[in-house]
Amino acid sequence: MNAIIFLITTAACCLMMGPTLADTPAPAITWPEKLYNPTPAAGDLILPLACGGAMAFRPVEIPGGNLLDDRQVELGQTDDARGYKEGRRLSHLAGAFSMGTAAARRYYIAKYETTRDQYAALTADTCPQPAMRGRLPMTEVSWFDAVDFTRRYTEWLLTKAPTALPREEQEPGFLRLPTEEEWEFATRGGLAVDDTDFLATVFPMPDGDLARYAWHESTGSAAGELHPVGLLKPNPLGLYDVLGNAAEMTLAPFHLDRRGRPHGQPGGFVSRGGDVFTPASQIGSAVRQEHNYFNATTGRAKALDSLGFRLVITAPVIVSAARLDAIKESWSGLPSLTGDVRADSDKALAELQEVARQSQDEALRTRLELIQRNVEQAHAGLNEARARTVRALLRMGAFMGKRVVTDGKRAEVLQGLMGLAQSNFDTFAKQAQGSRNGAKLIAEARDALAEKMTKWQGMLAEIEQGMASSLSYYGDMVVNVGRDYGAAEVGAELKVVDEELKTKDNAYLIPYADLFARHLEAYRQAGAADKATWQQDLLQIEPTVAPVEPAGGSAGKQPSTTPP
Repeated sequence: MNAIIFLITTAACCLMMGPTLADTPAPAITWPEKLYNPTPAAGDLILPLACGGAMAFRPVEIPGGNLLDDRQVELGQTDDARGYKEGRRLSHLAGAFSMGTAAARRYYIAKYETTRDQYAALTADTCPQPAMRGRLPMTEVSWFDAVDFTRRYTEWLLTKAPTALPREEQEPGFLRLPTEEEWEFATRGGLAVDDTDFLATVFPMPDGDLARYAWHESTGSAAGELHPVGLLKPNPLGLYDVLGNAAEMTLAPFHLDRRGRPHGQPGGFVSRGGDVFTPASQIGSAVRQEHNYFNATTGRAKALDSLGFRLVITAPVIVSAARLDAIKESWSGLPSLTGDVRADSDKALAELQEVARQSQDEALRTRLELIQRNVEQAHAGLNEARARTVRALLRMGAFMGKRVVTDGKRAEVLQGLMGLAQSNFDTFAKQAQGSRNGAKLIAEARDALAEKMTKWQGMLAEIEQGMASSLSYYGDMVVNVGRDYGAAEVGAELKVVDEELKTKDNAYLIPYADLFARHLEAYRQAGAADKATWQQDLLQIEPTVAPVEPAGGSAGKQPSTTPP
């Protein structure tokens, strides 16, 4: 009887409570799309906002199959004049949201800077009337105001549109200001660019005109005025106005750079990307500025008319008891050595030798000496494996360097054929002009030339695409190998590789292997990638005897040289 009463009471309570938050339908978005997402793209995540508004986000994906996997990223720049705050440093980054069965995780970053209308939708007494002027970035708010906006927006979503936020397991995500690592990784282009382009001052701009991507200080650009978000071109991840327009506030306090690591003193808050008062020469993905949280003159929190923000969506790390168990298991499987693994292992081996030498117990000393020999054998095996890896990387670097040159030569040959065909046609047209049936013959030759040019232009585009891919892969190898292996290690194995190439009748690759090693050292010294210079260096290598490769490569046969 008691059980029946309990069930009836529970059911009555549920009826009185009504639907849960999870059953609440998301509020309708009534703003015109051009006012919250002027350039829609595949992969956009649209979150509703109060007053019928919305905000667009882009996913930022980071590979990693294990819960403790993260990606090492190199941030900052090599300008010594700004190195004290923007120097090169290594950091690590991981996503918050799983991607099904994919060995990757992601976070989301706002596609545009937070606008005036979006800010007013959660903070004003009455709903704004959405308009183009309301698409200007929200500025003249303090860091505390920006943080409070993330709180208001998250709370609004959790109560008004709880299914809109992405989830990690059953835990909903939340909004906050981005960390500097999240901001800079996304601004540079994340995984949408290769490693050398990632390290460049600005993200790749195919037309080479900064004013098409960033509102900066110039009469031909911002002219000191903020502009509505999304008017210019995006970065490779589809983010707008990450450079210029309004500078963007980030989450953590400012630290100086201490030659590769943050200095220990935390300071004010940080803005990134520059603004409409930043000259083109100072616009860059590494640009960062410290601001006091407060204005001593006004006695209030600092707010500037050129300082805005964009949001990220992330999630808690430990979202369930099962996740915590998985994290503990992953952590237990991590190697315990830190820092320089080779140095650590050498130190451990030396300590083991000393303990064995000092031991007065004969049986223990014998046991320790046996362990010592086993460790030495394992240590030698690791060194041999590392040496083999370096040699393989040097050979691959040489091959990719030769690939860059081969693609360049193929493009030159095809361009020469196109020029020759055009010249032959011009000569033929002059000779045929005024002759009997001359006009007809010229027209036929022109059609034949156009057909050949179309074919050759397609082949040239394919070759140039292959050349760009080869150079990109070569640049990535220089960055990654140069980062992981030292000059002495590379120099020792380079001698072996050169001899191997001679023995295997691949001596034509030796100059490329040598140049690859020089590029590794140049990268280590400068801390900057320079694909254009590396390509010029490769193209200047004197050709030696090498296996003949068809001009068409794997794409097809060598084009005919027959004039039209």
